[in-house]
Amino acid sequence: MGKIGIISPYRKLYYETLSVKEELKELKEDIDVRIGLLSNAVDVAKDLIKNGAEVLISRGGTLNYIRREFPDIPLVEIEISSYDIAEAIMEAKKIGSHIALIIFNNMLYEGRNLARLFDVDMKIFCIEREEQAIDAIRKAVDEGYEVMVGGGIANKVSTQMGIHSVLISSGKDSIFRSIRQAQSILRYRNDVLKQSELIETVMENTPLGILTTDRNGRIKMVNSPALDIIKMPREHVIGENIENIMPELKDGNNSFLKEFNENKIMVNIKCVDIVSSNIGCIVTLEEISEISKKEKYIRSAFVKKGHVARFCFEHIIGESPTIKECIQIAKRYAGFDSTVLIFGETGTGKEMFAQSIHNVSKRSKGPFVAVNCASLSETLMESELFGYVEGAFTGASKGGKTGLFEMAHRGTIFLDEISEMPLSIQAKLLRAIQEKAIMRLGDDRIIPVDVRIIAASNKDLFEMVKRGDFRADLYYRLSVLTLKIPPLRERKEDVILLFEHFLDLYSLKYHMKKPVIDRKGYDVLQNYLWPGNVREVENFTERLLAAYGSSYITGEQIMYILDIKKEDLFNAHENLKVMATSSSMELDEREIYRILKENNFNKTRTAKQLGIGRTTLWRMLKKQENSELFQ
Repeated sequence: MGKIGIISPYRKLYYETLSVKEELKELKEDIDVRIGLLSNAVDVAKDLIKNGAEVLISRGGTLNYIRREFPDIPLVEIEISSYDIAEAIMEAKKIGSHIALIIFNNMLYEGRNLARLFDVDMKIFCIEREEQAIDAIRKAVDEGYEVMVGGGIANKVSTQMGIHSVLISSGKDSIFRSIRQAQSILRYRNDVLKQSELIETVMENTPLGILTTDRNGRIKMVNSPALDIIKMPREHVIGENIENIMPELKDGNNSFLKEFNENKIMVNIKCVDIVSSNIGCIVTLEEISEISKKEKYIRSAFVKKGHVARFCFEHIIGESPTIKECIQIAKRYAGFDSTVLIFGETGTGKEMFAQSIHNVSKRSKGPFVAVNCASLSETLMESELFGYVEGAFTGASKGGKTGLFEMAHRGTIFLDEISEMPLSIQAKLLRAIQEKAIMRLGDDRIIPVDVRIIAASNKDLFEMVKRGDFRADLYYRLSVLTLKIPPLRERKEDVILLFEHFLDLYSLKYHMKKPVIDRKGYDVLQNYLWPGNVREVENFTERLLAAYGSSYITGEQIMYILDIKKEDLFNAHENLKVMATSSSMELDEREIYRILKENNFNKTRTAKQLGIGRTTLWRMLKKQENSELFQ
């Protein structure tokens, strides 16, 4: 705790104060008592402050002088009580009955009542400065008052003028009370200082940039992260109007993006009303790159291994009646908890629909676990889906492994390319659906799971059921709710919308100016069948920008990137007619062979023309390798 400085205007008070100091032994070392009257007390106060005094005590006019010179230093007044004045009047009455009370405005007095009590003729003369004391005393003498009663200056001037005077002395009780009050101020200041240090420590150690302003918008506090962001020294920031640094505030913005020294910053403003602290606004600054890092961390921590649905229905681009109807049906499905089977050619956005259904369902806060059944072998698929215990097989991880079904608990599991799931695993999947429970590989314990299943296929599962390649009972379990996503050739009015969307996206990503496409280019885009659907449009757009990142792109350049000739553009329907049949998305071996032969047995081009992946084509050829067509 800091020191207390006491400035006494006269010697009697000085000695009384020293006496009180001796009695307060616990404060003896923390009290410094000096003598100083009125203007002379200013130099005394300076020395006390220099020596560590944090609170000053004085009285009357002397206190007024100190207050004017040191407005930021806490001051405590030694009050003049009615008893002190009464004692002085009684002493003055012994000299004469005509008494003038010469006092400063801030001195406590009840002179009029005391005059009646002691049956004396007394008049009060108030002064504000020491030089007024002489005029006040002369006026009192002219009016017939023979004894002056007042503080140190009145007593001093009266003595010098040869006029009777009595000093109003402050008693020990008043001195004691003022010291205790000063102690309370010191304790409060100490608590405030600790709080201020705590706030400063918190501000300096938070990753956010923080500024606070007063109610006039002037900056009061700023932490180091904020200074690092705005690249300004503290002395140029404190006291500056916040609108000079962020003009966007003039428009009433509470949250906005701003660029400081090529760094994009998210600015948030919160207006508060703390009158005692004169705080108007709290401003936080955070770099967009840091927000992205936090979002990435939170997502990966919230959902194990990053199992999260990123897409919503708003991300699905299209204005055609077919896609709108498809979206409406999917939204209605989201309100149910039944299994969903999504049909659609490759690249139509089956997983996007699955994620969108999950994100508006009651399971939206749970994980979304996506599994590509075509990418897992039969032995690996079982352990991945249902997990295993330690020692279940050679090479099993110590402690076992949690299966994807368990990871999807209270959420959704998306089984993509379900048609590629082996029959042996289909039986286990059927049991998991029926029992709402799974059993880890090598374990005999049943684990309940609360999972919604959404499956997807680019093949006609019903046709596979007829051929015995897919279990009928599993098919009917999966197809409680069915959704068929139309291929892009059936919603050609959406092609340009999609292209423009991806053009904007990749132009922004690669910091390129969005190119202008000529009319012929749009005609080519509109008439091309897009066998790879939306995925092909996206890949093509990125490839187009990479190849011709200029301001103007022609139809010929687009045809070159699509690897098509003009005469082939409008005959593409014939090459892909098998894909447009409503009864099946399955390609028969003769059609595959015909298209393969047309492409000189180039599998990459054949897969592209068929609208399937190269791996899928390889599997088809593998299944048909005993056919006489492929001998």
